[in-house]
Amino acid sequence: MKKYFLYITLFSVAFMYGCNRDNHNHHEHNHDSEHIHQHSEFEKEHHHENGHSHSHSNINIDGDEDIVVFSHKQAENAGLNCDTINYAPFAHVIKCSGDIVSSPSDAIYIVAPTNGVILFGNPYPVDGKIVKAGEVLFNISSANLQDGDVAYRTKIAYENAKSDYERAAELAKEKIVSAKDLADIKDEYESAKAAYEAVCGKDGNGSVVSAPADGYISQISVKNGDYVSVGQTIAMISRNKKLQLRADIEREDFAHLPKITSANFTLSFDNKVYKLSEMNGKLLSYGKYITHGENFIPITFEFDNNVNLIPGSYADIFLITESEDNCLAVPENAICEDEGLFFVFTRIDCEHFRKTYIEIGERNGEKVKVLKGLNNGDVVVTDGVHQLKAASRKSVIPEGHSHNH
Repeated sequence: MKKYFLYITLFSVAFMYGCNRDNHNHHEHNHDSEHIHQHSEFEKEHHHENGHSHSHSNINIDGDEDIVVFSHKQAENAGLNCDTINYAPFAHVIKCSGDIVSSPSDAIYIVAPTNGVILFGNPYPVDGKIVKAGEVLFNISSANLQDGDVAYRTKIAYENAKSDYERAAELAKEKIVSAKDLADIKDEYESAKAAYEAVCGKDGNGSVVSAPADGYISQISVKNGDYVSVGQTIAMISRNKKLQLRADIEREDFAHLPKITSANFTLSFDNKVYKLSEMNGKLLSYGKYITHGENFIPITFEFDNNVNLIPGSYADIFLITESEDNCLAVPENAICEDEGLFFVFTRIDCEHFRKTYIEIGERNGEKVKVLKGLNNGDVVVTDGVHQLKAASRKSVIPEGHSHNH
């Protein structure tokens, strides 16, 4: 009986010891779980407060000189912008040069109404001067010429016609001159008056030549005091509403001429790309043959001058031909050059960018075709590139971006 109670006592002690051990292990497990959970919440909170993750499991920073760290604040100050590049059609181009000239359809030629010596008006007309319709530009005097003074003869004819009309008008009141005869006399008077004002001007100071429309003087063909003949071109007035783009392409590109559809161009005094497709531009003509000894072929476009361009400007021209599908292209200002090598900056995340070397192809004045180095869907920096390039030369990582985790 004593042995029985001894066994019962030993069994109870062993059972209680086992339960206490299990409770202790369970408590430790809960404590560890609570600790791990709190650590995760801290990392999440830390990530949220800083606005970005410091986990760089996908970015190999150490030893990679092509990765640039650029903080959000730096990006704002630099005006940094990015664009996703995707496969798209890219037009083949022919690069050449040319000029912007006044369009003949927009120009008005001023011709001499009579023979005589031309005298420039006051203020003195010069190329580029803005004029208003009816503004007096020149006077032509035929005094002392061998054929006689045309202005004087016209003046006499006008005064005689005026006198005849006034007398006939008085007689018509007394029914001495019929209404039909009075109308004929009046027609002769009106004709003489028009001839007089055309040759002598309303003030009688020689033959007056006025601006036929608003615009500016784009060309003066005579000098003050020159003798001019009736119908001779004196000057040209341009309204500057339409202009022409004239290019010269090399004879090697002659076969591509029928494929040309439009053009882009840039000017030496600004960085803007002008597109004829946005200026109601159209192809007027191109050379159909090559003159012996000539190396260039002319091609001419006409467009609306809705951006106030100046005729006579030199232009770098990109003639656009047929398009090729599924091409990658980046804006001109996205590309940097270093010792003959071209590169762009591709975005890894909001504060990390990679200096990516590329092989470039054709340019169309706005974009550059990329042959190698980029993939469809890459995000490329398009604005703030120079500031990012300057940052890439610095080996020091900006403060607050330690990557020792």
